[in-house]
Amino acid sequence: MNLLLTLGKRMAMRALIDSGLWWRRFHGLPMSRPLARCIEQEVSEFWLCPVSIQEMLYKWRHRKLPGPDPSEWMAEAVRGYRLAFVTFDAGRLAGLWEWPHGDPVDRLLAAVAQTEGLTLIHTDQRLRYLTGFPQLYFQNVGIS
Repeated sequence: MNLLLTLGKRMAMRALIDSGLWWRRFHGLPMSRPLARCIEQEVSEFWLCPVSIQEMLYKWRHRKLPGPDPSEWMAEAVRGYRLAFVTFDAGRLAGLWEWPHGDPVDRLLAAVAQTEGLTLIHTDQRLRYLTGFPQLYFQNVGIS
């Protein structure tokens, strides 16, 4: 499913980028080659959920992520992304999934992908094995 083809032509992939991938992409942090290739060659529309913005700012504020003050880079970091909002249907779906994984951000991102017809691109091993939403999982690369 990594390369979508129709009559020999590549179809456009509309991708919801998960929080960590958005952070890595903006700050130029390492990604696996398959992930970088997918981002570069297969994605035609990049989508971001405001929940991801909140998650990364929370982590930055609580010193779980290094980086400069977001007021210095936030406006630039969202440039080029379309926003995918949490709707009533997405919130309901996220709450009703019978998954053992309870992280509300992950559940919301998966539900937004499903309800908006987007493919969630992520590196989260816990989401990898869950079903009910379109996804592409890529192995994460450590930050040295």
